[in-house]
Amino acid sequence: MAARKAPNIADYFSGAKQTQQLSNAEEEIAQLKTEIERLRASDSEEVEVQLSTLKEQLKSQSGVVDLEITKIIQNPDQPRRTFLNESIVAMSQSLASDGQLSPIIVIAQEDESYLLFDGERRWRAARELGWSTIKAVTMDAPQELHRKALLTSLHREDLNPLDKAEAIIKEISLNVGLKVDDIPRALSTVIRRLNKKKRLSEVMAKLASNDSSQTVEVDPNYVNETEHNVLRILLELQLNPASVDANLLPMLGLADDLKDAIRNLGLKGVHAIALQKLSAKNLNLSQAKAKRVREDLTKKVVQENLSVLQTRKLVNEAIAKHSPSQESTIDANKQLGKIKQSVDLISSDLLRSADPTILRDVYDLLKQKMTEIESLIS
Repeated sequence: MAARKAPNIADYFSGAKQTQQLSNAEEEIAQLKTEIERLRASDSEEVEVQLSTLKEQLKSQSGVVDLEITKIIQNPDQPRRTFLNESIVAMSQSLASDGQLSPIIVIAQEDESYLLFDGERRWRAARELGWSTIKAVTMDAPQELHRKALLTSLHREDLNPLDKAEAIIKEISLNVGLKVDDIPRALSTVIRRLNKKKRLSEVMAKLASNDSSQTVEVDPNYVNETEHNVLRILLELQLNPASVDANLLPMLGLADDLKDAIRNLGLKGVHAIALQKLSAKNLNLSQAKAKRVREDLTKKVVQENLSVLQTRKLVNEAIAKHSPSQESTIDANKQLGKIKQSVDLISSDLLRSADPTILRDVYDLLKQKMTEIESLIS
C-alpha cells in the first residue's frame, strides 16, 4: 500500500505554534505600538476609544491570556468523553504543585464565551481547585470542527476505544450522510466482501494512493459509492478500515453497564469484549441477574487488574456455573412437557367439582410458579 502523508496536526493544534500564530509574531505587535503612538499624537475625539481597543488587541495578541473559567464551555465535538476521576485528581495535584505549564486552546464565541477546543483535563482540574482563571490561547473556529478535534485526539494512546469508535462513527455520519446505526453494518459488509474476493489490499492501496480531493475510481462490483466514502474517510484519518471493523466497532454493541465501566472504571476494551459474553442467554438467567453477574466480575477484573486471559477464564467459569448441562436441560424439558399436558387436561367441570380449599391451594401454587417463571423469562 502506498504511503499516505499524515495530516500535519501540529500546524493546527500545537500549543506553542498556536500561540505564535495568534500573536502574529513580534512584527505585528510592533506595528500596533506604532499605531498607538500615532493616535496619541492626533487630537481625534475617538482617540481614547481606539486606544482602548488597540490595547485590548495588543494584550490578546501577546499570546497567552488569563480567561475566566466560568466563560469556558465544553465542546460537543470533543471526541474524548471519558475523564476518569483518578486522572483529574492527578492533574489537579500537578497544577497545584507546578502551576499551569501549557495553555488550553479555546475558540471565541459571539456571546463572549469560549468553546474549549483542547485541554479539557486541565480545565476540569482547575475547576476542582477552585481557580477563577486559566491560561489560554484563542483561535478562530476551524472549518470541519469535529474533524479537527478528532485529529487531535484520535491517535493518542489514552483515548479509550469506546470514545474513539463513537467519534469515528460521528465523523463518517457527518460526511457520508449515513445514519449512525447503519455505518458499522456498511463497513463490515464491504470488508467481508473484499476479503472474500481477495481484493481488500488492492482497493485500500488504490484509495490510499489518490488525493482525497479527487474522485477515486473503484470497481463498483466490489465497492459502491457509499462504501467508498466510508473507506476514504477512515484512510484520511490514518486508520486501517479492517482494524476499525474488527477492534473498534464492536465497542458500540457493548452492554450499557460495560460502556459505563470503560468510562468510569477504566475497563479496557478487550476486557469488555470478553465480559460481553456474560449475556442472559449464555448464563441462562434473566437480564437483571445476568447484569449483576457481569457487574460483579467487571469490578473484580478492574480492581485486581486481571489480564485478558484471566478475564476470559473467569467468564468461562461463570457461564459453566450458571448454565445447566445438556442432559439436565433435556430432562427438564421432558418433565415440563408432561406438566403442561396435565394442565391442559384440567377442565371447567373438574374445577367446578373440586373443593374450594383445594382450588385455593392450587391457585396459590400456580401463582408462585408463575412468579418464578416471569423472573426467568423477563
